[in-house]
Formats: sequence, C-alpha cells, structure tokens
Amino acid sequence: MTASVSVLGMERGPALAASTQHKAPHKAAPRAPAPVSGAMPRVRAAPPVAVAPREEALNVTARRRTERLTDVPVAVYTIKSSEIATLTAAGDDIRALAARTPSLNIESSFGRTFPRTYIRGLGNPNFDTNSAQPVALYYDDVVLDNPVLRSFPLFDLANTEVLAGPQGTLFGRNTPAGVISIHSRGPEDRNTGYISQSYGTYSSAVTQGVGNVVLVPHKFAIRLSIINQRRDNWVRNTYDGFRWRKGLEGYEDIAGRLQGLYTIDDTANILFEINARHLEGTATVFRANLYEHGYQGIRPGYDINQVSQNGNNAQTLTTAGGHIKATKNFSHVGLQFISSWTEGSLNSIGSIDGGSPGNVPFSVETGTAAPKISQITQEFRAYTIKTGKFFDQAGVYYFNEFLDDYDANFNSNTMKTTELANQRQNENSVGVFDSASYDILKSLSLSAGVRYTYDFKRFSAARALGGDGPIASSESARSNNISWDVGLNYKITPDMSVYFRAATGFLAPSFQGRLTSGDHTSRASAERNTSFEIGYKANLAHGRVQLTADAYMWDTKNMQLTAAGGTSNQIRLLNADHVVGRGFEWSAVTYPIENLSVDANMSYNFTEIQSPGLESSACGVGCTMQNPIDPHTGFAEINGNALPYAPRWIANLNVSYRIPLNETQRFVLSSDWSWRSQEFFTLYKSYEFEGRPLLLGGASLAFEDTKRHLQASVFVRNITNKVVGVGALDFDNYTGYINDPRIVGGLIRYSF
Repeated sequence: MTASVSVLGMERGPALAASTQHKAPHKAAPRAPAPVSGAMPRVRAAPPVAVAPREEALNVTARRRTERLTDVPVAVYTIKSSEIATLTAAGDDIRALAARTPSLNIESSFGRTFPRTYIRGLGNPNFDTNSAQPVALYYDDVVLDNPVLRSFPLFDLANTEVLAGPQGTLFGRNTPAGVISIHSRGPEDRNTGYISQSYGTYSSAVTQGVGNVVLVPHKFAIRLSIINQRRDNWVRNTYDGFRWRKGLEGYEDIAGRLQGLYTIDDTANILFEINARHLEGTATVFRANLYEHGYQGIRPGYDINQVSQNGNNAQTLTTAGGHIKATKNFSHVGLQFISSWTEGSLNSIGSIDGGSPGNVPFSVETGTAAPKISQITQEFRAYTIKTGKFFDQAGVYYFNEFLDDYDANFNSNTMKTTELANQRQNENSVGVFDSASYDILKSLSLSAGVRYTYDFKRFSAARALGGDGPIASSESARSNNISWDVGLNYKITPDMSVYFRAATGFLAPSFQGRLTSGDHTSRASAERNTSFEIGYKANLAHGRVQLTADAYMWDTKNMQLTAAGGTSNQIRLLNADHVVGRGFEWSAVTYPIENLSVDANMSYNFTEIQSPGLESSACGVGCTMQNPIDPHTGFAEINGNALPYAPRWIANLNVSYRIPLNETQRFVLSSDWSWRSQEFFTLYKSYEFEGRPLLLGGASLAFEDTKRHLQASVFVRNITNKVVGVGALDFDNYTGYINDPRIVGGLIRYSF
C-alpha cells in the first residue's frame, strides 16, 4: 500500500487539462508543468474483471504539482483509497494508518479527537490542545494545524501521500518530520455515486453516501459525501456507587463534505469545499492497574471488557470549515489562490486515574473545554508552465490560529470543580517561498527551494480556582527562520532513478500553561532540523514491480520534548541540545502472477537524545527505572534515550487475489498485516512502561458484480485479537490504555 497508486482527478499537462489516463508504464510520461488544481477528470472505463492488475507510472504531488514518482527527489509513500476504506470499514479513525507506510506511527490518548503523528521517529506526545506537532497534516491542500482539527474522518478519498523528512520550503512551518497529505475525491464530469453500509461486532456500523451531480455539462459539477460511524459501548463500568456512565468506548461520528467545481474555460477553474463534523461518545478509557510492577505488558488476568470508575467520561466535538481554490493559467505562467477557514469546539472529560482496583494515591478526573478553535489560511502561488528545462513556483502564505481552552479538575465523589484554569493562544505566521527545478542533462535534474517564515505567538494562562489561589501570566514569542532544500535526481532509465536530498525544517516556539496541576507555565524555543537522504525508485517489468528505497540521517537542534506526568497530571516543555536519527525505508509493489498483488514495506528508525544533563520527571508509581535518577532533583537523566513512540522497526504486508467468475463477476480475497517493534511511552526508560510489539492483521472476502454495480464483503479487523497497552500514565496507579479488540463484520455497497 505504498508508492503504488494512480492519483484520481489529478491532471497531466496544464493544470486545467484534466485526465486520469496514464502513459504506458514502460515509457516516460511528460513532466507535469503546473500545480494540482480541481479540474474535472475524464474517467477511464474500468477494465474487465478478468484482466490481471498492473500498476502504471505513479503520479504524486509531493512538490505541490503532479509529477511521476521517479522524477521527485523526495521520499514519498502513498496509501490507496481502497485500502483506507478497508482499514476503516469498522469505523476506525486516522490511527488506522499507523505502520501502513514506512516510518509512520499515529497514536492518541484523547479518543477520536487528537491524533499524534510521527514520521522517522519525530513526533510530539503532548496532550494539550495548543501543542505543536512536527508532522503537518494537509487535507485537500489545507493544513489542519491544531491537533483537534486534524482528526477529520477519512472517507471518499482519492489518495493519501506520506512525505518523509523536512518539507519546510513548500509546506512551511511545523514540518521538520514530514507531511501527511490527504486528497478527497473531487467533482467529476458525470452523474455518479454510491451508498454503502457496514455492520460488525459491538454494533459497529459505517454508513456512507456519495453523490456526484453535473449541473452544467463540462462546466459545473458538485459532489456531496457523507459518513456516519458509530459503535455501541462495549466496556462495562462496574463501580457500585454513583456513576455517570454504565458503558464506555461507544461513539457516533458524523461528517460531510460538499464540493463544487466551476470550469470557466480551458485555462481557469474555481473549486470550493464546505465540510462539517459532529462527534459524541467517550474519550479514551484509562484503565487502573493495566500494568503492574516488574511486569512488561498488560498484567496477567486483566479483563479488557470492564473497568470500575467513579468519574465521568464523555466527549463532544464539532467542527466546520471550507476553502476556495482558484486557478488560472496563462501562456507561460499560472496563478493559484487558496483561502481556507476552519473552526471547532471540544468538550472532553475522563477518569484519568482509571478508578480501581489498586492503590489510587490521588483521584484525577479532568476535563477540557475548548469553546473556540479557529484557523484561517491564505496562500497565493505563481508557477511557470513548464515546456522546457526549467520550472519555478513562488508564493506567499499566511496562517492565523486562535485557541480558547478551559481545563478543570473535579472531585469524583462530590462532582464539584476543584481546579479551573484557562489558556488562550493566538498565532500569526507569514511565509514567502520559491522552489525551482532545472534539467541539467536529459537524465539529471537539480531542484532547490528556500522559504522565509516569520511566526508570532501570544499566550496567556490564568487559574481562577484551586492550588494556592488565582494566578495569571502572559507571554509571547517571535521567531523567524529560513528553510531550504536541495535535490539531485538522476534517471538511470526512463523508469528508474536515484536521488540525493538535503533539507531543513522548522518548528515554531511552544507554550504550556495547564495551571490546574501546577503554578508555572513552560516554554520551548524553536527547533530546527537538518536532514540528508539518498534514494532509489523504479517501475520495472512493464509495471508489475515498483520499488522504492531510501536511507537517511537527521539532526534536530533544540528539539522540543514533552515531559508529561511524574507526580501529577502536568506537562513540562524541554529543549534538547540535539536529537539525532538515522534509518532506511523500503517498499515494493508487485504483481507476481495474474490476479495476484503483493505490497510490502519496512523501515528502521533509530533515534537518540544527545543532551548531557537533560532531565525529565520520573515515574511516580515505583517503576523499575532504567535511567539514573538525579539525587538532587529526583528527575531521570534521559541523555542517550530514544524518543517516545518511536519504534525501531515498522513493517507492512498486503496481499490481494482476484478470482474471476465471468466477464462481470469476481471474488476478491485480501489480507493486510502491520507490525511495529517495542516503543517507549515516556522520555525516561522503565521496564513497565515499554510498549510491547504489536502485530495487527485484517482480512476480507468480497464479491463484486460490475454489471449490477454491487459489492458485498465480510471482513475482520485485528484478526488475532491482539490487545496490548499503547500508552501509560505514570503518576497514578499504573494506568494505561489499549488498542481496539477484534471486529468482525460485513459490508454491502451499491454504485450508480
């Protein structure tokens, strides 16, 4: 499921000349001279079901324009929309993409609302709503910067790209680790659509409906996509006294997207999108005594189907947004303008101590209410219409974010608020960039880019109740940065290339001000990352084999680290002098025999903190520590440790076999497997809080009838029912949380 899928709805040639038809895989396709737009694609008829699959030359948009993968000196891995649909058939959110491409990890301690992403070991486990993430997430060319906003469901997609390594030139701030770029399927110049329904264990159900309507042929079309994901509560709360909920882990998540594409003429179009989402359910269920002293992994005899908690657990999230993308091509130059607005509100509360059994040193029931999370982006780009050796794109970018957040602690017995604090953050960022490429020789191209970023952040925190009384503080941070990248791409043959890339990235300064559990805010200075990589890409055997491989090394100066927990539910931001990483990534997509496809990928990611004297709060529940403890501070010395949630090894395997019955009917048997090695949950090393390796498998058997436009399938997710601890709270009762158990279900889909 890596670099292997043709991008739907992305044009070749000028940005307005739409086509999804590809050249023969053994011939070099012409370079795409213009950035991606929302042009209507001419849809290619589906081949007869008996034809063996064959992968054609892959197009990607890693450099904000459509290019063949072998022409791009960037590590890019893609995930097919059909595979994402399989992974999310039981209602899974974006965390289902973890370990599905090399070096990608995604986790959350905040339910379905707060995904934390990691690429090549770089990420941020901070659970505050104002946290800064080093992996940027783009949805339809619009960044979703706040971790709450980036949890929008995955449905009706064209493709997803994972760009590994710094992307500071074209994607700007907060991309030192890389970018996840998700593209929804846009309006098409035909009337079409589908409806689907899945149902499985715990009444897990996913309902989807998509309609594409042409209002004016070849001029104006709209596409409406809706999804409803739900699951019943499957964890029983056995607490005898007062309790808010008898069941936990259920949710209902509804989202929709309306797109419209107006094609003015062959040189200009306007694409608009409006989206919205509403989620109601429970937050992550923290489980008391999930771990125990001297034991690694979930303690023996633990029952994942029940907890005993006297605290409340509930979560509500509402988001809305939209954007307009206008594109105009002239004879030699094109212009594109993207304007977006996104906002949301969040209410979440959970029993953080996990309840009983076990010794609970102190009760922790915490809530977060963010009545307003909003962002506005404006981007203007000018680019050359490439007909010769030179291509250039330049532009300006503006980003604004406002966050209003209230944090509270509660007494679970009296239901009264014991601490109440507020955080407000307003951020403005401006970027100016230029990126160019030049064909030095027919087989050798040079690319280079530079970006200047100015970032200003104002932060205030105040406590109205609790602690030693009311306190307040206000801070601001200004930073500027010049990011750059240089790449060389050498084509050994038209379908085989090697490349070298050097690039830098930048993460803006961060603040932390959760004053419910402390009296001080903390601040982390800007971090800067420098990365080097070499790579190989090939489309071989007339499209039956696609290979990609790369090796990299990076060095992050002043890396922002999050020291969470210890003796209380608080966060302290740190800057490490240096954190280094190195590794390799490998991916293969093959069609060894007729009707059989095999995709596999693997990565090795080594990370190390190199900051003598740097200390983090240590385990507060008597863990078996593997780092020295400073006798003066009681903190753990973390120099030499790996980064948290950075497994050394990640691997993925997908196998699909088609069994044709006749010209229009077939069975499709498929299975997918992902694996990651052990990982640490904290900055310090302890025996109990080292996550065990995790192997997740899935399988499905589908019947497809192209004449009747029907598809019916049965599926299973987490086929081995492998459940492990995927996170921990180290300040109270060996508390942790787990991955989802096995889900078995069925799906039916009708297309029209």
